[in-house]
Amino acid sequence: MKDSTPGGAIGAEESNLQKISDARTIQALMHKNGLTDIFGPDVTGMELRTYADREMICSMGDTLDGLYVLVSGKLKVYTLLPNGKTMLLRFSRPPALIGDVEWMAQYPVKNNVEAVGACSLLVITRELILEKQANNPAFLWFMIQNLSHKLYTLGNASAMNLLYPVENRFASYLLSLISEENSTGQAEEIRTSTLTETAEMLGTSYRHLNRVIQRLIQEGVLVRKKGRLLILNEIKLRELAGNHLYN
Repeated sequence: MKDSTPGGAIGAEESNLQKISDARTIQALMHKNGLTDIFGPDVTGMELRTYADREMICSMGDTLDGLYVLVSGKLKVYTLLPNGKTMLLRFSRPPALIGDVEWMAQYPVKNNVEAVGACSLLVITRELILEKQANNPAFLWFMIQNLSHKLYTLGNASAMNLLYPVENRFASYLLSLISEENSTGQAEEIRTSTLTETAEMLGTSYRHLNRVIQRLIQEGVLVRKKGRLLILNEIKLRELAGNHLYN
């Protein structure tokens, strides 16, 4: 079933999201991500929402209608700076939380969250959390873990964006795009049409980023094929990134 409203984000113009209430589908995804031990087997009141590639899950200033749990796919989280530029914060993988910072006090969303490929998120309303999870130690521990990770990645991203050269930041960006489970060495999101956006995310110009890419191609680290970048030398790329990844 398709829905024309955004996934809990008020104010978006149009969305291709699908809303699924099938209990078996939700239970299967919860079990796959180890969420049954956290939320329990009862999925009454929970909803699964699916998003297409590059679709916005939420934007700065939106109000969310609950807590979102990523159960498949990958998300890109970035913020808008006062000067109008963007800054990449992290890539999130299952079972990451969206809205854990905002839900208790119902704060407006602080960052933009965008789907990288097809994504599915479990949505749990604020009322359901307060009713069933507020005194659940497993849920509270899960929340603490996610908040701690977000604080760590925020500091990591800030250091990367302020202190490291573009070559190192781009290496970290590419490695963060690769699936940990099925590394194909292919950075699917890096297309010629998105390099300008990528450059802005990394705090540089398109020309500078293109020079970095050409140098990495000449050094045999990357190759350009059919409008995408393939990683030929992951060891070298990891040396450039160090221990700093956007995830």
